[in-house]
Amino acid sequence: MEHTKQFLPHISKELVNLMPLSQFEGDTIIIDHPDQVAEAVAYLSQYSQLGIDTESRPSFTRGTHYPTALVQVATDERCYLFRLNKIGMPAELADLFSNPKICKVGLAFRDDLNGLRRLHDFKPQNCVDLQSMVAKYGILELGLQRIYAIIFGKKISKSQQLTNWEAETLSQEQARYASTDAWATLRIYEALQQTKMLPKREVERLVHAERESQVQHQLEINMHKDIDQAIEVLRQGGVILYPTDTVWGMGCDATNAVAVSKLFRLKQRDKGKAVLVLVDSAERVAEYIPDIPDAAANLLEVTKPEEGVAPKALTIIYPKAQHVAEEILAEDGSLGIRVTYEKFSNMLCRQLGKPLVSTSANYAGKATPKAFCEIDGQLLKSVDYVCHSRRGENQPAKPSSIIKVGEQNQITIIRP
Repeated sequence: MEHTKQFLPHISKELVNLMPLSQFEGDTIIIDHPDQVAEAVAYLSQYSQLGIDTESRPSFTRGTHYPTALVQVATDERCYLFRLNKIGMPAELADLFSNPKICKVGLAFRDDLNGLRRLHDFKPQNCVDLQSMVAKYGILELGLQRIYAIIFGKKISKSQQLTNWEAETLSQEQARYASTDAWATLRIYEALQQTKMLPKREVERLVHAERESQVQHQLEINMHKDIDQAIEVLRQGGVILYPTDTVWGMGCDATNAVAVSKLFRLKQRDKGKAVLVLVDSAERVAEYIPDIPDAAANLLEVTKPEEGVAPKALTIIYPKAQHVAEEILAEDGSLGIRVTYEKFSNMLCRQLGKPLVSTSANYAGKATPKAFCEIDGQLLKSVDYVCHSRRGENQPAKPSSIIKVGEQNQITIIRP
């Protein structure tokens, strides 16, 4: 009788490791001679459902793969281990996989079946892959150990997975491991048969959310790699193109005079024209502006993000900057600094630990590109690194507001 049960979609490795061990306690029979096959298959053919798994000798060399050495076929009480490396793929066993009246249950079953068919071709029938089934019950894990833990609250050991399955004699531990995997697939299938599936719409929602999560996770990984590569270039005095909280920027370490000179040369910009810098936090500003005017401090405070929503980008021009390359300062010693709260540029500045020059990604006198696709191709080739993140965004970026604050708190709005 079906019953409704809410399974966890995911489970952590740490939680699985805390669970009690579960293993097959029935009879394990090793088939390593052709004369044993017929009796074993006759016994298995009495059952309507069987758990299946296979093992191959592990390869530690890229591009090297070994044929299936073992196929495990389990009932609730008995598991047969057919040692294919000794007996080949018997026709009787192939017929079992072609029998439409017997349900064969496996995990990542297509790969297992393909491996078996390379030894003896057959047409698989009534073969069920748990990986294509569990999502209908709200489970989004794909590994046997985690699926089993979610359903039964116990763990199955994977300690023998990378052992030699072509050994002359299988160890007791190998036999127990192999039997447990096949039996576990059957137990999972039987449990799910007694459980009511989620509504189709709920399954679609879960699967969609999972895909979105995976995409975001991969984007995070790519972003961190991108930042690591950019940081390596910046620390070597290089010039990069990168996305900011406004337009794409051309940048370098603002404390490195050689790098700043190189940036000016690549941008074809006259020396003596100040450029602004980005930092990761309001606290970082104090490292380069020894006396922050009260008006500027107030602006920094009121423009911090609220509940994760970043305000409009604001560049503040401060008086008397220090510890940066002189070439980026205005004639009066002032410096434009913007605290960036956009994720990529914020992480880039935080990891660099220094101000990052941010001037628009164009040659001096040319139009400022509003998206990556508008950046001049020659400029892209001339810099030391072009970041990959956010290249596909097409929404026109908005420039920051610019406010100059004097030593006596006088405020001049340069760009609202």
